Formats: sequence, structure tokens, C-alpha cells
Amino acid sequence: MKSKPLHIELDKKQEELKSGLDMQDDVVFKQIFIPGYGVSGLFVFVNGTMDYPAFNEIVLDLSAAQVETRHPVSIEQLVISKICSVREQDIETYEKAKEHIFDGKTLLFIDGMVKGYVLNLEKEKNRTFGEPSTERVVRGPKMGFIESLQENIGLIRQYSNHPKLIVKQQKFGTMEKREVALIYYEGKASDSLLNEVNKRINEVKATDLQDSGMLEELIEDTALTPFPQIQNTERPDKVLAALQEGRVVIMVDGSPFALMAPTTITMLLQSPDDYYERWVAGSFLRVLRYLSLFVTVFLSGIYISLVSFNPGLLPSELAMTIAGTRENVPFPPFVEAIIMEVTIELLREAGIRLPSPIGQTVGLVGGVIIGQAAVQANIVSSLMVIIVSITTITSFTVPQYSFGLAFRALRFGAMIFAAVLGLYGTTLFFIIVISHLSKLTSFKEPYFQPMDFIGKKTWKDAFLRLPKRKKGGNSFEPIRRQNS
Repeated sequence: MKSKPLHIELDKKQEELKSGLDMQDDVVFKQIFIPGYGVSGLFVFVNGTMDYPAFNEIVLDLSAAQVETRHPVSIEQLVISKICSVREQDIETYEKAKEHIFDGKTLLFIDGMVKGYVLNLEKEKNRTFGEPSTERVVRGPKMGFIESLQENIGLIRQYSNHPKLIVKQQKFGTMEKREVALIYYEGKASDSLLNEVNKRINEVKATDLQDSGMLEELIEDTALTPFPQIQNTERPDKVLAALQEGRVVIMVDGSPFALMAPTTITMLLQSPDDYYERWVAGSFLRVLRYLSLFVTVFLSGIYISLVSFNPGLLPSELAMTIAGTRENVPFPPFVEAIIMEVTIELLREAGIRLPSPIGQTVGLVGGVIIGQAAVQANIVSSLMVIIVSITTITSFTVPQYSFGLAFRALRFGAMIFAAVLGLYGTTLFFIIVISHLSKLTSFKEPYFQPMDFIGKKTWKDAFLRLPKRKKGGNSFEPIRRQNS
């Protein structure tokens, strides 16, 4: 069937298409008759993708068509006039016909005409807009993206009607053609960034990409890191803030998550909610997140170091209290911590996979019962249960789920270093993490930018959220580009 031109006879067209699609039982062939012209027509489409009310309207219009006595028109002119609102393009080969059929389009062939018409009668199956499921909104727009690319672009256009908001769409993939949109503000996004993003997307040779997360992994700077180098979000207000900073947004059809590049560590710790509340509350929450990251990664390791290697650094009363809680525990602190941390991670994963009401119950009741039972059975100490509970709670304070997941994984590395080398190992692991973050880039931009720790702008918007009248400019501080 490849590159073979269409036959002029309708019966031969149908026979050729059926022979090429003999294993596709969901492809529908529907013939109609146009009595005024005495010719037949053939609709070909995939069952389940059709907007049937619009389709039936076209069928009725063609079936009832009569030749005008005063100003007669040809059958081709008649057909084009009836399908003009849904007509996309014309085709002349069976290869193109097959491609459009499985793209969800409807084909119309007329007996005696070589070419066929591609009609956009596809009915998209989408859920309605609602609140983002992975990014809870306390105060701000309670609207999240859905799986339709066009609907998501329309939502962004609704939030921003600026004429310099540019949307570029293209298809990629070798088997399933996925549509991807590149969104940016002309004049704000640098040419070097746009060229780099386009280059990486065009180099993607994957056969199937069901979500933007799969594309993210293929276009990031390096795969040898637990840290996400591209920020993702379901929130349109977060996307608009990124666009105003001069960043590029990538959206994939079928995914409710938008990708924003480049990304820095401070952006992953910011939330639009910080700017919807008073600056004191926003600054407090932002500092709390930085503290939570440290607690999530290093609290268990510090406990192991002090109890196993350096108990002399603890006050005497606290050291005796810890020793009392561990009096009948047969395991060393490292094994004790591993047991509880793995148990909590298993409960958390089970809570995500189960239905919402059951998952919440399993997470709460399971954690309380298992912790209490473990203490009573002298498997772990009560202080270890408290420490693991604190690290679990602090890991939820990170706005970006994938970023928090990276630090949850690093917690086990900190525990291993602490079990082998004590406080020296904990300090060494901290230096390794900081060194790795300092070398990391996102689309050739430093991952630690603008964390220079001495710049005035850093403290005004990276670590704190000072009043807007004092800070000025956009609600998010624009990133500084090397090539701009």
C-alpha cells in the first residue's frame, strides 16, 4: 500500500483499504448515496473517535443534496461546500490515508474522484479542568492542566493575552506521533536557550512517549543524578511565572504536566503560594523548606553518628535517656534506622497506590500500629520512631514531588556514611552532595544559580520573600543568563 495512488473507482478504494487494514476490526467503512448527482461516497474512520452528531449532520447534508437548476455546481464543489468547516487537507495515496485514519481523522472518498478528503471530526475524550492533584493550592487559582494539549494552551492564553507569547507546535516520535508545544515570551527567552531546547527535542528518537516525564529524561543534561533538572507543574500560574522569567515551557499532548527549563534549586523550593500570602509568612515558609531538606537527609544519619561513634558529644542526661530507650534493642542504630525508614517508605508507596480513602487509613493506622508494635517488641527504640516520623513529615514540605523524592533517596546514603565513618562520614556526605549540585547544570545553566550566598538579590527572593514594593519587578526573580 506504500505510496500507491488512490484509485478513481470507489469500490477499488474500499477494497484496497480493507486489504491493507484486514486486522483492524475497529475501522468503519460507511457508504452513502448522493441522489442528486447519482454518485456514492465512502466514509472511513476508527470507531470510538467520532463526533457522531457532527458526522450525521454532514451525512444528511450530502444525502439530501440536489443539483441546482439555475446555478449548477460540480460534485466536487458541492462536497467541499458541505465539509468546509471540518476539512483539513486532501490526500492522493493509500499511505497517507492509512496514516490519517489512525491519527483519529475521518476520510471521505467520492466515486469518480481520485483524491480523498481528510475531515477533523475527532471527539477528544478529556476530563474537565479541576484543582491540581499533586500541587495543592491553599490560596490562588485552583485550576490545573488536563491531558489535552490544545485545551492547556488555551488555558495559558486565557491567563496571558500578550501578543509576544509564542507557541510553536511540532510532532515527534517514530511509531506514535506525539505533538509537543514550545511556549515562550519573545524577547525574554534567549536565542541560545531556544536553540538548545529545539535541538534536544529534535534529537529524540523514542518510539512511544506517554507523558512529559519520559521526554524530560531524554532531554535533560545528565541522567547520572537523583535531582530533577527540569521543573514540572500542573499549575498554569506557575507556568506564567516561568515564562515571565524568560524560561521555556514544554508541553506534550496527553500529559497534564508542563516542563519548565532551565531550572535552579531555588525554583524547585519556591511556590506561587509564597506570593499570595503576606511576605512574612512567605519568607517563613521558604526558610522552613530549606531547614526541612537538611532534616530529611541528615537527621537519621546524625542520630546514628552520635549514638554509635560520638556519644560523648551529647549532654550526659540526653545520652543516658537515649541509652535507656535502647536498653533492650538487639540491633545497632543503623539497622534500627533502616528497618523503620524502609517500613515508612513502603507504607507511603502503598498509600499512593491504594484508593484515596483506604490509602489515607493505611498510612495513618499502619504507621501508628507498626511503630508502637516495634517499640513494644524491642525491635526499635521509641526515639528512633520519633526521628523517622520527623524526617517523613519534613520530606512532604518540598513543593516539587520529584525533588523531594531525590532527598528521600539521599537519606539512605547519609545513613550508610554515618554508620561507617560517624560524624566525619555525615560531613563528608554533605560535602559530596553540595559538590555534585555545584557541578550540575540545567540546559547549560548552573543548577545552584543564583545561590551565590552573598548577592543582595539572592536574599530578597531566593531565601526570603520580601515585600514586592521593596523588591520590584516580576513576582519571581528572573534568572541571570550567561549568554544574555
